[in-house]
Amino acid sequence: MEELRERQISFNDYVRILYRGRWIILTAFAAVMLITGYITFTTRPVFEASAKLMIEEKGGVEDEIFDIGGFIKKETMINNQVEILKSHSLAETTINRLQKSQFADQLELLNPEVESDSNFLADIGRWFIGLFGAAVDSSEGVALDDIVEELRNRITITPIRDTDMIEIKVGAASPEEAAYITNTLVQSYSERNRLNSQEEVRQVKNFLEEQLQNIERQLARSEEELKTFKETQKVVALPNETQELIRKLAEFEGLYNEALTEFNSNQQRLQYVDRQLEANKQNFDLDNVSVTPYFEGLKKQIGELQGKRALYLANLINQGVYREDDPQLRKFDDQIDLLNKQLREEILKFTKLDVLDPVSFGSNLIGRKVEIEANLQALQPKLEALQSITRQYSRELESLPEKSLQLARLERAATVDEKIYLMMQEKYEESRITEVGQLGQVRIIDTARAPKEPIKPRKKLYLVVGALIGLGLGLALTFMFEYVDNSVRSIEEVERLGITVLGSIPVIKQEEAVKRLKILPGMNGSLDSEEARKIAARLITHFAPKSPISEAYRTFRTNLQYTKLDRELKAILVTSPGPGEGKSTSVSNLAITMAQMGSRVLLIDSDLRRPVLHTIFKVDRRIGLSNILVGKATIAEAVQRTEIDNLFVLPCGTLPPNPSELLASSAMTRALEEMKQMYDIVLFDSPPIIAVTDAAVLGPRLDGVILVLKSGQTDRDAAFRAYSLLKNVNARLLGSLLNGVHIESMYGSYYYYYHYYYYGKDGEKKRKSRRSSHSRSSA
Repeated sequence: MEELRERQISFNDYVRILYRGRWIILTAFAAVMLITGYITFTTRPVFEASAKLMIEEKGGVEDEIFDIGGFIKKETMINNQVEILKSHSLAETTINRLQKSQFADQLELLNPEVESDSNFLADIGRWFIGLFGAAVDSSEGVALDDIVEELRNRITITPIRDTDMIEIKVGAASPEEAAYITNTLVQSYSERNRLNSQEEVRQVKNFLEEQLQNIERQLARSEEELKTFKETQKVVALPNETQELIRKLAEFEGLYNEALTEFNSNQQRLQYVDRQLEANKQNFDLDNVSVTPYFEGLKKQIGELQGKRALYLANLINQGVYREDDPQLRKFDDQIDLLNKQLREEILKFTKLDVLDPVSFGSNLIGRKVEIEANLQALQPKLEALQSITRQYSRELESLPEKSLQLARLERAATVDEKIYLMMQEKYEESRITEVGQLGQVRIIDTARAPKEPIKPRKKLYLVVGALIGLGLGLALTFMFEYVDNSVRSIEEVERLGITVLGSIPVIKQEEAVKRLKILPGMNGSLDSEEARKIAARLITHFAPKSPISEAYRTFRTNLQYTKLDRELKAILVTSPGPGEGKSTSVSNLAITMAQMGSRVLLIDSDLRRPVLHTIFKVDRRIGLSNILVGKATIAEAVQRTEIDNLFVLPCGTLPPNPSELLASSAMTRALEEMKQMYDIVLFDSPPIIAVTDAAVLGPRLDGVILVLKSGQTDRDAAFRAYSLLKNVNARLLGSLLNGVHIESMYGSYYYYYHYYYYGKDGEKKRKSRRSSHSRSSA
């Protein structure tokens, strides 16, 4: 049960803290919401358009012409394209295109001063993709690098999971501008990808074109020389055996030249890759790229198989049984393909090691270089084998008679040149077709369209977040102020200090009190003066006896009467920890409530430093307590009757130079005993106990002490210090009075709820009664 009660008290404390700080919470909430609303509804909206691209995995030039497979995995390829899309160079290319468009003057990206409601909305609504006519550069006043960086900051590239697609998003000040910039970026990227794909093909094509022209001239010379020789020497044809020898020689020379052309093409590609590596050498370190013994072994095996295949092919041609579907040739090809696959896998492994940018263009270039070098090394044995065969047939040809030898040489040259020409022409046409058909790896799946809603500001989200922040800030400030505020505020807080609470008095609001007060006697029937209002408000138990505050004093009086445990309470001291905590007002109203019960009450102003009771009751203070103690007046001469029945006031008298010594004198003891006999109750208004020692001197001589604490002002440490001082001098502390309580801030306290609901204002109860009667009659 005790544990449950402790929990309930703790919960109630939190509720009261929140209730007391409700205006702080509401103010913080309102302030944050106003700021959030201003930002939300004045921030320029940001629209984001998106486009989708598919990255297709295609082989390089060697796949199209020489049937050599690629080596870069799909993941690396996608990452390469993402890096290119984020690159500064692509953003700069896009900006250059935008600057040349006819809408350059209306693009907010190029001209930050352009308003979102410009004519751009109407003009560009029908345009999403494409270049337009040249226009004046509209961004002369803005640095190009700044614009490029701004565009890069607006771009978001997201690979779509488990697909080969990439989503591109670009933000802008208007829907149409966002779509236009996105599509321009996509077009720039697509065109760059296509040009990069064609570059290597174009270089090989140019090489083949040059070689084709040379062999064409060579073929023309060979045919002319053969014709001239036949005409001059009157020779028509060679014997069949010789023609067969020339055919075979021409066949093998054709194979040799085809392999040589492939070798030279690979050298051209290697030169291209070397140039690219040189241009990008700052991104990677070639010294860290090393091949393994296994890789070298694979290259050696491929070269050996290429040589064996060439020799076997020569044997088939010699015997005249060559067929394209020969089983042994097919076996050689399968073995070479398998080794090439293993070689590509090995290349991929070590190009991902020790490379500073494994997901960028550099890894691709390094892998290409290694693979081309491997191809060149594999072609060497094939070239050597074919060259050996052609030399053998050439030696056989040299054994012919002089005239037949010359004719055979000319026919062989013409035949070989023709075969080479046809082969080169075929390769050249293939390269042209490849170049034209090289559209790059990028396919545009979805072009960007003007978005309907902005992505920023997200009004609902901002307002919800603002509300949460405002509420959180209000709560934080409330608990912070509560933590910083060390004052007592409620009965529960005072009781935790070990001090009994005999009563609590709501704060007296002068304006409300005056409305209830009677006309103050002796003041010409008027409450117009400020002084009269203050006095009347302080004596509220006399002028408004039915008010909740008066009832609170009566409750305090009743609780005080029940503290008579071992002796009668005749003389009571009222003090407080510090000044301004309402002890004089409290002791005055306590005296009035006791007098209203018929008891003869003497109220003594024992504050011989800053007396105030004579001001409250409008009495002369020239003769009072100090005069009695020094023997210059009697009690009967000093005590003054008030307008309130049974209430008498003894003012302080002449202010002495030594108040503490005077209160501690034997004269004070004798006067106190005499007062107890003359009056039923004697109440002392004492100075603050922490400030001076008067209360500590006087307290042990009296029947009890009441400590007045002011809600929201009296410090907890000060209250406990006052309690300790009284305890140290063996004063009997009857309890405390919590003064100046704000009822509306005491949500959750059982005392305030039950007490002040019942003792509400008469007018309010009457109005409630009338409303209830009206409701019943309506029903």
